[in-house]
Amino acid sequence: PKLLCAPLAFLAPGFQLAMADLRAIKLANGVEMPSLGFGCAFGYWSNGAKTEGDHQVEMFRPDEAWRPLQLALKTGWRHFDAALVYGTHRHLGVTLGMKFADGSLERKDVFITTKVFHPPAPFTLNTQGKTINFQQDTDIKAKIKGDIERSLDELGVGYVDLLLMHWPGEFATTDEAVGRQRRKECWEVFEEALAMGRARAIGVSNFTQKHLDTFLQDVKVPPMCNQIEVSPYFTRDDLRAYCKEKGIVVVAWGPFGSGATGVLTDEVIKAKAEKYKKNVGQVILRWMLQLGIAALPKSSSESRMLSNLDVFDFEISEEDMKEMGSLNKDISSAATPDSIA
Repeated sequence: PKLLCAPLAFLAPGFQLAMADLRAIKLANGVEMPSLGFGCAFGYWSNGAKTEGDHQVEMFRPDEAWRPLQLALKTGWRHFDAALVYGTHRHLGVTLGMKFADGSLERKDVFITTKVFHPPAPFTLNTQGKTINFQQDTDIKAKIKGDIERSLDELGVGYVDLLLMHWPGEFATTDEAVGRQRRKECWEVFEEALAMGRARAIGVSNFTQKHLDTFLQDVKVPPMCNQIEVSPYFTRDDLRAYCKEKGIVVVAWGPFGSGATGVLTDEVIKAKAEKYKKNVGQVILRWMLQLGIAALPKSSSESRMLSNLDVFDFEISEEDMKEMGSLNKDISSAATPDSIA
């Protein structure tokens, strides 16, 4: 079927999924961001990564992205969350470009997020050359400019809708002055990209309150969002409240615990799903939307892609919202930024 930003013909009667129907969140500079985005990282990197022998295998698998990205477009997704290290820029760019070419989509119909400024990662993650080696890449600004240009080139677009700093810095570091200076230099390039129209909005990812406290003192343009891990088992109440106070939109990666925390089998949430006649994932996403959080679920299943967007026809009661909010166990599915100075 021809892809339009109107109800799609192949959907069941009465079931509508389209850009116009997705709830949008307005960022500080007025840019509207669809509150649900499709995660473009494929492979194994969380605490639920595949195990071979006595060790986990961490690996991005961009080859697994081709079919899901096509299905995501088919099922109505228009917000795509990418990153230079994921290795799926070209997959997203080609998939979108085919639709741009046949006239079924225009660039303005989609919202593209990407990220740079990722610290060194294991060789098995296939990120060599796409991370920032702080010992070798001493000219932070030049490296970030190059990574932004590389991202735009791989995506085949002239601008992204949202550009994020992927992490606050290097893991297992203690020199806070050095970390602060590196973030400041990176952000100066981001502010330039914003001013030049290479990004419509700019933000950060995986920043704690400690990082944001000093960061906000050093920047001219405050970050418009903070993309962090949030799930019912990792609610980040204090950090979310801080971001809200500062006018920073929270975007949740790993809303389902990246398959590693057991949140999808939680009995309380399963009971809510039965009550609202939805599945567990839909209840989690609706809970987040009602908290004012944007969310980035990822799936390779066409039926799950459809159901993840079908969350705008019910409302969770205040009592149930509180009960779900009380499920927090401070369980993260992957690396945390706590060791980054």
